[in-house]
Amino acid sequence: MTGTLKLLNFRNYSSISAEFKPGINAVIGDNGRGKTNLLEALYFLLQGRSMRNCDTGDLIRDDEQEAVVEGRFDVGREIRIRTVINREGRTQWSGSNDEIQAVSFQPDDIWMVKGGPEIRRRYLDDTTLEFKKGYRETLREYQRALKQRNEAIRMVRKGIKGREYIRNWNPLLYRHGSSIVLERTQTIKSLQQEMESLGEKWGKGRVELRYYTSMGEEVGSEEKTLEKIARMEEAEIRRGASLIGPHRDELLIFLGDRNARRECSQGEQKLVAIMWRLAQAKLMLDGTGRKTLLLMDDCLSELDEKNRRLLMEEFDEWEQVMVTSTDDMLELDRAHKIRLEGGPGND
Repeated sequence: MTGTLKLLNFRNYSSISAEFKPGINAVIGDNGRGKTNLLEALYFLLQGRSMRNCDTGDLIRDDEQEAVVEGRFDVGREIRIRTVINREGRTQWSGSNDEIQAVSFQPDDIWMVKGGPEIRRRYLDDTTLEFKKGYRETLREYQRALKQRNEAIRMVRKGIKGREYIRNWNPLLYRHGSSIVLERTQTIKSLQQEMESLGEKWGKGRVELRYYTSMGEEVGSEEKTLEKIARMEEAEIRRGASLIGPHRDELLIFLGDRNARRECSQGEQKLVAIMWRLAQAKLMLDGTGRKTLLLMDDCLSELDEKNRRLLMEEFDEWEQVMVTSTDDMLELDRAHKIRLEGGPGND
């Protein structure tokens, strides 16, 4: 797949045009030149949002009122996509895309391994959203029920309401919460299969994802789960918040027999995060049949020579990969290179 990306007033760019080719493309430049911004523009064009979880209006260059992102992709036929972003965050799209998608790795993804459980839950939910229609609405419904139930707990704690006020919300908490646990569990099963395959291929040992739900092993039984929720009522009133539900669940990642968060090196943790993104991309490719572009931001730093080589060999199996790097390292010799030069930006 060949293509051209054109930007106007996007992030640090006043204007730029970049051509990418099949296989591995390396975006090379010093810090601040806009490497991440170039990948962000591609992701925005293909996925309709920033991979940085920022406001859309933040994508516009300082002191400008709108930004333009335009892409041309040759997939056997020409696909053109163009979007205009205004300062209020509104977008105008032209062209259509039902054949190409993107998965992004960013350096901050290491926090899915080394961070707290709330970060892993967010990554797990974001990944599940890529596969499960209706999951976004399930999350919203659960958050509404959780918010209302927490408010009921606080009212009871203050003596304003009786305990029945809490119990009225228990069935909704169970219904939406159990749906989330089921969807997450299915995503984990699929991710683990792909990550385990990568771990074995790379000689890293077995990769294991262990999900622990506060709703208990009987999450499929409404009666038993509601009994467990009821048993926590006293503690919840003391704490002033709901203590059971997917908002309290934990995902642990193991590399070999080691807890990746506590026992693996920084380089190993980064490799595990990369495995997650590669597994996500493979699942998206198999699930949709759409061409899948890998956007790998600063993925080679902190890895030793052996692991860099393993990663590049993996990239060879993909139709198209974009890799950013500050260094024109040996592993990038066979890549098509996009060199960024000029004044500082906000990469």
